[in-house]
Amino acid sequence: MNEACPPFALDQYAAITCPVKTQNTFNPLAEAPGPIDADLVERFRETSSHRATVTQFLLDRHPRLVKDLRDLPPAEDRIEACVTAMSESWPIIMGADLPIDWDKHRCGTADLLFWDNQPGHPAYYPVIIKDHSVLALNAKGEGGTKIAWLRRPAKVHESRYRFRVEAHSDDLLQLAHLWYLLKAAGFAGPVAWGAVIGTDMSGKPHGCAVTWINLTEKLIRTFSYTSSHAWHRYTPIARYQHEHRFRVRVAERALQQTGSPDDPELVASPVRIAECESCEWWPQCRSSLSDDISLLIERSPLDAREIMSLRNLGISTIGDLAMSDIDALLPAYLPKVAHRAGAETRLRLASHRGRLLSEGVMLERLGEDPIQLPAADVEIDMDLENSADNHSYLWGFLVHDRRSAEPPVYHPLHRFLAMTPARELELAMEVATWLRTYIAGLDGASVLVWHYSAYEVAALRRFARSARAPSDLDWLEEFAADHFVDLLPVVREHFFGVEGLGLKAVATAGPGFTWRDPDPSGLNSQFWFADAIHGPSSHAREAAKVRVLQYNEDDVRATWTLRQWLRSLA
Repeated sequence: MNEACPPFALDQYAAITCPVKTQNTFNPLAEAPGPIDADLVERFRETSSHRATVTQFLLDRHPRLVKDLRDLPPAEDRIEACVTAMSESWPIIMGADLPIDWDKHRCGTADLLFWDNQPGHPAYYPVIIKDHSVLALNAKGEGGTKIAWLRRPAKVHESRYRFRVEAHSDDLLQLAHLWYLLKAAGFAGPVAWGAVIGTDMSGKPHGCAVTWINLTEKLIRTFSYTSSHAWHRYTPIARYQHEHRFRVRVAERALQQTGSPDDPELVASPVRIAECESCEWWPQCRSSLSDDISLLIERSPLDAREIMSLRNLGISTIGDLAMSDIDALLPAYLPKVAHRAGAETRLRLASHRGRLLSEGVMLERLGEDPIQLPAADVEIDMDLENSADNHSYLWGFLVHDRRSAEPPVYHPLHRFLAMTPARELELAMEVATWLRTYIAGLDGASVLVWHYSAYEVAALRRFARSARAPSDLDWLEEFAADHFVDLLPVVREHFFGVEGLGLKAVATAGPGFTWRDPDPSGLNSQFWFADAIHGPSSHAREAAKVRVLQYNEDDVRATWTLRQWLRSLA
C-alpha cells in the first residue's frame, strides 16, 4: 500500500462501475455530490421483489439452516457476527458483511454465503441475488453450467444451460471480489467458485435456480489493442484483478490531492456513459465535459473506449472532431477500436453530427430533390400508446378535412383500465368500426391516414389476425394497404438528424413544434398511464389521464405540423 495514503477499501461494485466515481469518492478536493433524484434511487438501487422472494423462500424453507444478519447495526457488529457465524459453520449466512481487507483495499457484503463442509476448516462461497435472467440453453447440448435449486441448494448438478457471460460478466467480477474477501478472512473454499441467483425458473415450487460458476475458467472475452491477438479470454478472477488494481491506483492518486502544484495527476477522466444518469457525481462530471464528444453526441454515441482513443489522438470536443481529417485519422484510430463492428462508419457518423452541432444545425436536408407527398381531401394522423406490459390502450386520431377551413380535430379512443389482450382487441375493433363509419360518411372524399413508423400498421395486422370472427378490423387491414402512409421513410430519404429521426427530434428541429408536457416520451407515458389506473386519489388519476391524452394529441399534431412543413419545402 502507498504509505502516503490513509487506509481505504473498495466494495464489490467498484470494479464494475465508472472509475471516476471511485476517484471523486476519495478525492478530498472534489465537491460533495448533491442528492440523487428519488425516482432514480428507486430505479437503480440493488433491491427488488425478486431479492425479497429469494430470501423469504430460504427463511421459510430452511429456518434452522439460515443465519440472518441483515438487520444488525452497526457495521462493526455485522462483521463480527459474520465471522462468528462462519466459525460456527452455519450452512447459509444471509447479509454477510465480510471482514475488511485493508492490505488489498477490499470490503463488501455478500447477499448469501453457502457453506461447504471441507475437511479441516469451514469453507464458504459467495452468492449474489440479481434481478435478471442469467441462464440460456447451451447450444452445444452438453457441458452446461452447474445449478442447484433453492429448495435443496447443496444438491448441485450439471444442467443443459450456460451462464450468459456476454450479458452479465459484471456479476462474475462481484463474485471474484467477495471470494477474495473470504480468502483473506480464512474462510474461502480451495477453488474460487461463486453463485448467482437470477430470475430463472422463478415461481417454481423448488425455487429459483442457483447458478454456480468456476471463477478460474476463461469465460470472459476481452479486447486488447496492445496485443498481437485482439481478443483474449480471461478468467473472472484475472479480469477482476485488472479492474481492481486500476481502481486502487485511481483512489491512491485521488487521496494525494491537496491542491498544491506537486500533486500527482488524477488517473481517470469523465466520459458520459449510461451509468451517468444514475450517479450522484454526474452534475460535477457534466460541468467538466463542456463540449465533449461523449456529452453532445447522443444519437449512436461512441463508447468509452472510442472516446478515450480519440482523446489520446488529441480529439476531445465536437469542434476537434468536426475539423479532423477522418481519412488521415483512421490508420491510428481503427486498431484501437477493433472491438466495435463498423468502427469507421460510427466515427464518420459522429464526425458528421459533430460538424452539424458546431454549425448549430440539428436537422440537415439531404440534396435538393423535391419532397413528394401524396394528398387527400381528408387526412387523418394516427398514433398508438401502449402500457408498460405492451397492451394498447389509446388510439389517437387528428382529423383534418381539407375541403373546409376548419382546423384539425383530435379524436381519441381509449380504455383507462388495467389492460388485457381481450380488452385491447375490443378497443381495436372499436377503432376500426369508428374509422369505417367515419369514412363511409364522407360522400366519396379521398382519405389518407398518416403515421410515423410502421408500428401502428403492424398492430392493426396483429389485431385483425387475432380476432376470432370477421370484423371491421378485416376491412381496416385491407384499407390500410392503400390508404395508410408512413411519414418516416420520407424523412429518412431527405434528412439527417443530429439527434436521430424520431418524431420529437424532427418535429422540433424542423417546423419547431413543441409538446405541452415538459418531459414527453413514450416511456414516461407508460408511467402516466399506470398513475391513471392506480393513482392514490381520483384527482391524481384524472390528472394522469389528462396528461396522457395531451401527450397523444401533441404526437398527432406533431405529425400534422411536420407534414405541412415538408410540403412548404417542396
